[in-house]
Amino acid sequence: MKIRKNPKKNRTRHAIPVVILSTVLLFTMSVFYIDSTSSSAAGTDHLLLPDSTVTNTASDNSTDEGSDNSTDEDGTTEYLVTTEYPDEPGKAPELASNYAIVLDANTGNILYQKNAFDKQYPASITKIMTFLLAIENTKLTDTVTMSHDAVFGIDRGSSHIGLDEGEQISMEDALYGMMLESANEVAWGIGEFVSGGSIEDFAKMMNERAVKLGCLGTHFVNANGLPDENHYTTCYDMALITKACLGYDEFRKVTGTRNHVIGPTNICEEERQLWQHCKMTNPDSKYYYEYCEGGKTGYTNDALNTLVTWSKKGDTELICVLMNCNGAANTYTDSKAIYEYCFRNYSLQTPLADYTFDSTQTSQTLDYLNSYYKADSASDITLQIDKDYKLNFNKNDDIKKLTYSIEYNKEPVKDGDTYTVGHLILSYGGNMIGTTDLTVTGYNPDGKQLSSKNTENAADTTVAAPITKKKLLIRPLWIIFAALLLLAILFVIYLIHIKKARKRQRAIQAARRKQYEERRRQLQETFDNDLDE
Repeated sequence: MKIRKNPKKNRTRHAIPVVILSTVLLFTMSVFYIDSTSSSAAGTDHLLLPDSTVTNTASDNSTDEGSDNSTDEDGTTEYLVTTEYPDEPGKAPELASNYAIVLDANTGNILYQKNAFDKQYPASITKIMTFLLAIENTKLTDTVTMSHDAVFGIDRGSSHIGLDEGEQISMEDALYGMMLESANEVAWGIGEFVSGGSIEDFAKMMNERAVKLGCLGTHFVNANGLPDENHYTTCYDMALITKACLGYDEFRKVTGTRNHVIGPTNICEEERQLWQHCKMTNPDSKYYYEYCEGGKTGYTNDALNTLVTWSKKGDTELICVLMNCNGAANTYTDSKAIYEYCFRNYSLQTPLADYTFDSTQTSQTLDYLNSYYKADSASDITLQIDKDYKLNFNKNDDIKKLTYSIEYNKEPVKDGDTYTVGHLILSYGGNMIGTTDLTVTGYNPDGKQLSSKNTENAADTTVAAPITKKKLLIRPLWIIFAALLLLAILFVIYLIHIKKARKRQRAIQAARRKQYEERRRQLQETFDNDLDE
């Protein structure tokens, strides 16, 4: 009798590896998805930007700042316009700009933001960074000589003041030409002069300076902001750059000037009249804003209109950055509306006057220092912040609902017996609105060691600290590598399993054939014997 195996059981046994492989694959995909989404969310909450793509693509050589001059004083447009709510003074206006921020120029507090951490093309507001590097690395009396690349490397239809190859102007005149008339060849010439080499070298300096300022969503490739898909920034980063520039009187003077004259040069005998493009500082314009101290406009087809301004009312000075706006007129109405909202609804508070750190925060900070210095110290540390820290806070909100969290630096900065370890983050409604330095005193890496009990508690705190401070970040490349390695191992195991199963199957089939042949032989012998009888 032929013995048959249960086919369902056989299929089930062979399906097990397939189920395992599918489960692992699905788990890997889910972890990768969770990591990606949580990282993006954390990037917004903690100003750690995800590698998001730029909304527009630079596909043409658009005329820089063309919209600033083409938009008439009536400011008519078929696109969205600024919407204010005069009957609801506590309600923020709806802006025509798709990306915006208002930052306190003194404290760095964020008073308002709209997609402020998303990467966008800046156009000519790039020149604010070019100004910063120039004022930090040159003298106003230095002579800038225009190179062939500076003159002919730009689209002649873009903003320029007609400088020729070999023409020389002072650094002061160059800064006026760049900031008032947004001259692209001048920005290029300044970049080459500052770097002592090529515009690529200058772009490297720009990016290094941006990182030092805390700009995490910025990458520059030129000094003037003409279109390039790898040239982008964020409203928040531009506000930080502008804040740094406002620390220089020369920047305030140049950008607050309505008219400047460049005298005869080594090539041109005629004077060049330079005029400020930003209408918010022009008393003759309908867009004039009495509190505006200066500004820089920008425009390309890809970036649309961009605008950076700074305004001061009383003791409060604010920086407003707008990007990706249809129509220069809308950038002016947006700026004025959001300035008025912030000046009306915000006032300076000192929320940290009575703030104290709890034992968990102290323990986490000690763990952070011990981890960095590879120590096991049980030093009696003291956490310190600026108790007089001022925060521009919305009068319509409840300051008691502020939340506080610590964000540690990648590594502590030691200055004598003081360690700067990170920042105390102030948030409201889940959004960060302020930050101040967190320092530590009393730490000694070689101090008394933790007892076994304290070590055990510290270990527990070390594990818990990242959970309360920030989301777990799992690197996608490591996930993919680990998943592929695991799948390869499981596949090899599966192949070995199949090989063994087939070997067993062949052995069973061989045994069956042998049994069948033996049975056949016996039957044949019986049949032959019966015939003989």
